[in-house]
Parts: sequence; structure tokens; C-alpha cells
Amino acid sequence: MSRATIVTVTNQKGGVGKTTIGIHLAFALRQMDKSVCLVDMDTQGNASAILSRDARINMRPGGAEALFHQDEEIRPMETPSGIHLLHGHLELERIDKEVAASDATALRDRVRGLEYDYVIFDTPPSLGVRQLSALIWADVAAVPTKPSPMDAQGTAATIRVIKRLIESGQNPTLRWKILINMFVNSSKKQSELTDRFRTQFPENFVQFTFGQRVGLSDCLAVGKPIWEYGNTPREVADAWRSLPASLGVV
Repeated sequence: MSRATIVTVTNQKGGVGKTTIGIHLAFALRQMDKSVCLVDMDTQGNASAILSRDARINMRPGGAEALFHQDEEIRPMETPSGIHLLHGHLELERIDKEVAASDATALRDRVRGLEYDYVIFDTPPSLGVRQLSALIWADVAAVPTKPSPMDAQGTAATIRVIKRLIESGQNPTLRWKILINMFVNSSKKQSELTDRFRTQFPENFVQFTFGQRVGLSDCLAVGKPIWEYGNTPREVADAWRSLPASLGVV
């Protein structure tokens, strides 16, 4: 089996839809008959709760933490969707204090040796060892953002980190894409900021803008992707289902 393709969903700004993007990417790949493991690096464990259907899973140790300990067995759990999961939990904060960022490079082969077609990382909204490690291990970084001034600042900081990892040789082959999420069509300001991202990063910009939809939170609450939920317009369903192609991972 060839090594896993690693996709890290990241932004230093919270509230931009990283978990929604990561879970829908996992759903789309699984429905293409790919083996998928989602690694939840966030202490809140929202992705873990959605996939496992266990609202208290972030109270349980283990899960994603095992990646950082060479002598610890990595034991993903299977979820009802068929996606495997290394869950996030409250104790993951210790990783940022106890593990050096320089250790991430040494752990790369361990992570890339996971026996899946794809490993997807959902990262916390801050630059620490967990977020940085997931970028050092990644083949592709997906950077969702809302088109607002505050979110643009967090996105710019995230892109600087990605470029630094590429230029320093820590991850010279890392590819990255920006996705506009929670877009409001009627907002002139959001349209202007979206056009600015498109102009500034033409090679890294995912052309479809993902709108603000109540159905996204509703569908994840019942463990389904948006294309299987309610009366989702076909264009919207197709765009979400096409995330793997939009990110260049298939």
C-alpha cells in the first residue's frame, strides 16, 4: 500500500469552518471508496463528537495524542460513517507544552506510515505544536476563511507560516489552497475581499465560494454530509462533494 496522503485543514483564526470542511472532505473521500482517518487535534473535539456520535468524547484520553509518542500504539476508532478517528480531547493541550516543534520532522514517517489512503487533520485555531506538526506532515494544507477583515488577518498569518515551512525546507513540497467559507452573496464588502484573495493568490484559490447555510450545522448534527441532507441545491451539494478535486488531492 502506498503511503497516506495527508491533508491539514488549518487557520490561526477560529470560527472559519475548519471542522465543517475537514469532515465533508472525509465524507467525500470515503464515498469514493477511499480509506480515511480523521485526526482531531483540537481540545474541543467537535469533529470527534460529530463522527463518533459521542458528545463527551473529548473527556477521554488517547486518540490523537498517540501520534506524538513513538512507543505508544496508534489505535484509531471506527465510526458509523466508516471514517476512522483519532479523537481530540482536553488533555491535548499538554502536547504544546511537552513536545518541541522540532520533534515533528522526526515523527513524519510515523504519521505518513498510517495505513490509509488519506489522513485528514482538523487543527486548533492557534499556532502551537499541534498545528505546526500537522503542517510539517502534510501534503496539502486547506485554509478556509471567511471574507472579513479579522479573518483575513488570521489567514494571512497562516499563509506566512506555510510559506516559511516551504522555504525553510521543513516541508518543501507542501501545497496549499484557500477556500472562501460562510460567504454572504448580498455583502459588497465580502465580495470585495473575496476578489482580493482571488487576485492575490490565483494559483491557490478554490473558485467556488461556500456560502453560509443553516443546513451545514443541521446535517453534521445528525452525522450526514450536506449533499445527503434536506433540499440542498444541486450546485451546492456538488461543490461540497467535489472538495477532494478542488483541493487537488484526487
